[in-house]
Amino acid sequence: MKPTPFFLAGFLLTVTARGHDGSKYPNVVVLVADDLGIGDLGCYGNHTMNTPNIDRLALEGVRLTHHLAAASICTPSRAALLTGRYPARFGLVGEEGTPPVIVHVSSQASLPLTEITLGKALEAANYTTAAVGKWHLGMNCGLLGRGCDGPQRHGFQNFYGMPFTLVQEFIGSHPFWIFDISHPVYQAMLGTWLVSALTLFTLRRRLGFRWHSILLLVVSLSIIFILSWFVFTHFRFHTQKWWKVSPWMDKFMNGLIMHNGQVMEQPLELDGLMQKFVNYSLKFIAEHAHDDRPFFLYHSFGHVHTPMFTHPSMAGRSKYGSYGDNVEEMDAGVGAIMAALEEHNLEDSTIVYFLSDHGGHLECVDSQGHRVGGHNGRYKGGKGHGASEGAIRVPGIYRWKGRIPPSVSIHEPTSLMDMLPTILDLANLPPLRDLLPNMPHREIDGVSIANLLLGGQPQSPRMFIHHCWRSVHAVRWAKGDHIYKMFVKKQRFPEGTHQCGWGINNLCSCFGENVVSLGEEPTLYDLSRDPYEDHPIPSDTEEYKEVVAYMKDYLQDWKRRVLYPASQFSTKLNTILSLWRQPFCWDCPKEIISH
Repeated sequence: MKPTPFFLAGFLLTVTARGHDGSKYPNVVVLVADDLGIGDLGCYGNHTMNTPNIDRLALEGVRLTHHLAAASICTPSRAALLTGRYPARFGLVGEEGTPPVIVHVSSQASLPLTEITLGKALEAANYTTAAVGKWHLGMNCGLLGRGCDGPQRHGFQNFYGMPFTLVQEFIGSHPFWIFDISHPVYQAMLGTWLVSALTLFTLRRRLGFRWHSILLLVVSLSIIFILSWFVFTHFRFHTQKWWKVSPWMDKFMNGLIMHNGQVMEQPLELDGLMQKFVNYSLKFIAEHAHDDRPFFLYHSFGHVHTPMFTHPSMAGRSKYGSYGDNVEEMDAGVGAIMAALEEHNLEDSTIVYFLSDHGGHLECVDSQGHRVGGHNGRYKGGKGHGASEGAIRVPGIYRWKGRIPPSVSIHEPTSLMDMLPTILDLANLPPLRDLLPNMPHREIDGVSIANLLLGGQPQSPRMFIHHCWRSVHAVRWAKGDHIYKMFVKKQRFPEGTHQCGWGINNLCSCFGENVVSLGEEPTLYDLSRDPYEDHPIPSDTEEYKEVVAYMKDYLQDWKRRVLYPASQFSTKLNTILSLWRQPFCWDCPKEIISH
């Protein structure tokens, strides 16, 4: 019997899901924590926080102690994680006068479709793919909120989670109807409407208007009045931070849970949120555990980003209040996903990678004055602090039972950007040019650390560029026994601190008076001898002169060779909350739709 085209297509798909030796490619599970500090985990030295499941991952795999994020804030860091490229290359970073991240579900700034993600690569290798939890890389919503399928455009066949992120405005109630008559703008609005309406009635006969014409004009005036009130009340175009909206708008327009483009909750309910995401991932694993095709699960926790919320069954367990409860609840979620792999006998056939997107939020305190930000150990700085070590040095753990050796610590510098080439290498998958021959070539900034994870030789000398939004703040050079870090710009912290004040939304700025440009005499550290950046190498030493000269030349060549586009966030229409693109749910189904 002559084979049909459908039979041939199915046969080819089956072949591409298997390696050269005929065995199925390994499953891949990536677990992303949000704002988790490297000092928050037992396996990184915190013996007062209870994180047994993440600690077990480290015990059964490789713990990376010098693991670096490509950015110190969510959107650009996650873009770099999935693409293996600095996000400044495609403008998904802030610049002076813009926000630092995607600020609304309906914003059109997003991870460009021309970028290759790990999701696209594994989908091309015939993996079943899912993104669960926080996305925050743009949803590409169309008119009236149609086609909000950002993750699906990047290789994830299934998406269940938050298209945006968590913000403090998601808790509590916020009024929609606000009209403060003592405010000059509201006075002007009301006065203009009253004067215009009275003028129309007074001059009706002189102008020869009929009553229905007057009523029509008054209705038109009222519509203009209401629109003016709405824009002024719920948008912030009149402020320096033009991209912001009112708390009510944030809660009801950005607080969503979506499943494959359909809104499931609006606004989302925080209690039990982690459990919803974990349950979806458990269901995904159970459904695809014994498929002929491998699966890729990208599970991004909402924890431990503010606001702090915990299921009642997990509340009050830790020694660190609501923040500690969040960390321990997230650890329980990791444990549930690991237990599902064990239950379905997938531990030996699944690569697991756990990480945080950047350092802990040092400044964060709640309304009662309690700290609700992470801990970065003795490393200086945190979330939003550009190149400070506490901002970008994060936990990173790889586990693949039977392949990656257990209980190993690697102290060489590695990067979140290494994920894409490392997973492809570990899984023995074809290179990107073969998996996605029709995609444009992209220079990957990450490198495969598969050989390092499997117990191979140390890596070759390597350079890292550290950005604060779009601006370069530092360069790191791993060379033999030395790890040099050269600051060309540096955060100016208040004296005696390594943070920028206190507050739920406080962050250091990458520009302005908080940043010192170091000019012709950069600050140089050797992190192999001085990991906490306490003692800069004196500028009159030969070591300083030789290393700085080399690193300056590298940075100059980089800037000449790699031209960054403008920030996507500088285009206001792409950045603001676009009501005409806003997804809505008038009668949310809430129950998870089957795959």
